[in-house]
Amino acid sequence: MKKVMILIILIMMVQSVDALSFGISPGDMVFDNSLKGYTYENILTIINMDSEDMNYSLSSSGDIGEWVSFYYPDPNTQIQSVKVPANSKTSVIVKFQIPPDAASKKYTGELVVRSIPKKSDESGSQQSLIVGGSSEVIIIVTGDQIIDGVVNGISVNDIEPNYPLKIETMFRNTGNVVATPEIKVTILKDGEIIQSFIYDETTIKPSVTEAIIAEWKTTDENIPGDYTANVTVSLNEKILRSSDLTFTIFPVGTFTRQGNLTDIIIEGEPTVGSMVKVYAFFKNTGEIGTAAKFSGEVYKDGNLIDTITSEELQVEKYEEAELVSYFKLESKGDYLIKGKVIYSGKETPVEEVSLKVGKSIPGFEGIYLIAMMLLLVKFSDKKKSRKM
Repeated sequence: MKKVMILIILIMMVQSVDALSFGISPGDMVFDNSLKGYTYENILTIINMDSEDMNYSLSSSGDIGEWVSFYYPDPNTQIQSVKVPANSKTSVIVKFQIPPDAASKKYTGELVVRSIPKKSDESGSQQSLIVGGSSEVIIIVTGDQIIDGVVNGISVNDIEPNYPLKIETMFRNTGNVVATPEIKVTILKDGEIIQSFIYDETTIKPSVTEAIIAEWKTTDENIPGDYTANVTVSLNEKILRSSDLTFTIFPVGTFTRQGNLTDIIIEGEPTVGSMVKVYAFFKNTGEIGTAAKFSGEVYKDGNLIDTITSEELQVEKYEEAELVSYFKLESKGDYLIKGKVIYSGKETPVEEVSLKVGKSIPGFEGIYLIAMMLLLVKFSDKKKSRKM
């Protein structure tokens, strides 16, 4: 009898420890003044503190059970489960679609997350221990349209002439309909107005917080010195916040320009007559935004046959961009692409990537196929990591 009791205690201890390896955030979601027929969004973060990757099922229950859908990694990819790497976390988008005929009252429910058991042996038996949790949801449906929001912060950065001043406003839509805030910006130097404009082109969904970027395009005529940006944020003719922000326009060349061509990847089936897409990944490691474009040379069997160039893109500081170009495989052979990124009058070191078009060497078809599969997996993983 004592042995049985000890065994039960040990099992309870194991369950307690495993339960600590999982978490979700937030623990509850409240949507006040939700409008009938509208869709509301929030983020649910799943935390896996286990030493192994885990798969989790996603479901909903209660009054709001049929209103809920989950999306990952983008708002258009609906899912019912998600994989969370070991000792990591993953955030999924949760959408709540309020029916047009919903009664005006309080609705409750839960978002339920549970681990999916793994097969533990060849016999097909599964792990019996399932960990998980739930996030309580309260949705108060009303028939009234509410337009409201809060400004969590406004910021600007120092710049150089010919670089846009980016006025970033963090806005949260606390209403129940889509909001279009109005950002009025007045630029002053030594107390005199240099320019004034209004930006009102960004729409934000209910319960969503988003950065709104308004730009003042500087020119060579904007001399270095100290400036002030008076920023007023309004919604539905109601002023939410007004701030005076100081910034400096420094002489050209004050901020460092630096960047790296981190990788070149080819997407597309390498067959005669096909068009392949070339991705060049450029990381701006400098202190200011820069225009960047990829320039490459295409060689076949050692001979230069073509040149390719991507569209020029503006890459903000510390960000990475995909520079895309194309070329057509006209015939069989060994192809080599050598390329570099040109930015702010500078060039990155030349990188290269190769591919073979046509019949492979006898006996090496399997190796070639595996190499192509690994290349596609590498490309897929790289794009996913940049989206996350």
